[in-house]
Amino acid sequence: MLAIAVLLVAFALAAWIADDDRLEWAAALLLASVTVVLLPILQATQNRDGAALHAKLDELIKVDAAARDALIGLESRSEEEIELLRSEEEQLAGRDNRATPGEMGQSAD
Repeated sequence: MLAIAVLLVAFALAAWIADDDRLEWAAALLLASVTVVLLPILQATQNRDGAALHAKLDELIKVDAAARDALIGLESRSEEEIELLRSEEEQLAGRDNRATPGEMGQSAD
């Protein structure tokens, strides 16, 4: 990465000193090429991180007896299905909060 930065600075300096448009075009082409090469690498890294996170969450859902197994693989469902499950979860959470209003903030001694 440092080599790329040094090369870009050298191109910019040469273009400024020589006042030649060809060097500016070469620097722009080099920068565009580096961007095109790095973009798929960054996307692959993000996809791998996302897949690992989903696998970890799926494992937590499997282990917790109170969790709903319907949430496993949720990322592959349609947006409407996800919103439906989210609204159901909010309704369940609202009922749970109303059923036990005095339990929040109390410590178990």
